[in-house]
Amino acid sequence: MKKLLSAAVIAAGFATTSDAAVLRLDGYTSTVQSVSVNSSPVANTPGTVGATGFNLTDTSGDMGSFVGWCLDIAHYLMSTGSSQNYTPTNDPFSNSFGLSNVARDRVQSVFDANYASLDASNGDQAAAFQMALWEAAYEDDDTALSVSTGLFQASSTGSTTLANQFLLAATNYTGAGLWNLSFLQVDGDANRGRYTGQNLVTVSPVPVPAAGLLLITGLFGMGALTRRRRKA
Repeated sequence: MKKLLSAAVIAAGFATTSDAAVLRLDGYTSTVQSVSVNSSPVANTPGTVGATGFNLTDTSGDMGSFVGWCLDIAHYLMSTGSSQNYTPTNDPFSNSFGLSNVARDRVQSVFDANYASLDASNGDQAAAFQMALWEAAYEDDDTALSVSTGLFQASSTGSTTLANQFLLAATNYTGAGLWNLSFLQVDGDANRGRYTGQNLVTVSPVPVPAAGLLLITGLFGMGALTRRRRKA
């Protein structure tokens, strides 16, 4: 019950995010894994990149501390301990390779199908999840998702097969949306320098409907009552 209430509070916090944020990079969720980018539709994509999740803190607004993921493979994130200005956006991303509606839906599915069970502290899993997000964002709209074929191709020891498993799960996912996506666009235009920040995505849990919370509370109460009767 405590976890469910915490999820609702977190989601409410993201919903009230201000129009601007100063994000500080506190570190990484795991050891950064090396990924070879073998094909990419994004101009100036490096041949080798690092992949993992980012531990971030909004030092100016109400987002608090959270995990972010890269959706901008042509640029590098700021260095650990430094801060950068970001703007939440519902139209990602005007300053770089933009997301089509199909790509946005696929990013959503990658989270919905995999994020609840992801161990972001595991280097292989974090790198595989990041690779899956890049594939979802950059692949042709009519192409099956795989980091091994298509417009976007990448590989990493220990993560390639897992990334394709994440993508297959996303393709086959038919359940409800479990996560609210928040897109964060780094300040600056498409001609910003390589080291001036990446566009990011983060998520918060979809709140449990009030009726669902009441049902869970009722079931919790019934369980407690049954235990008391057994003791009596």
